[in-house]
Amino acid sequence: MYNEEFDNLETFEREDTKNKLPIAWVILFVGLIIFGIYYVIAYTPAISGWSQEKAYLESIQKK
Repeated sequence: MYNEEFDNLETFEREDTKNKLPIAWVILFVGLIIFGIYYVIAYTPAISGWSQEKAYLESIQKK
């Protein structure tokens, strides 16, 4: 079983990766990564010191 399609591997291209992603999808993907990094930094108690209990206690003291 010889397949001539694979003779020239330099020009071989997969059908499912032939098209490029739309620029809006790339921007959304990068934006979600940046938002995820921000979210982890902003809401991880070990990094930022923020906690839900601390925010609750501060809101009670203001009343």
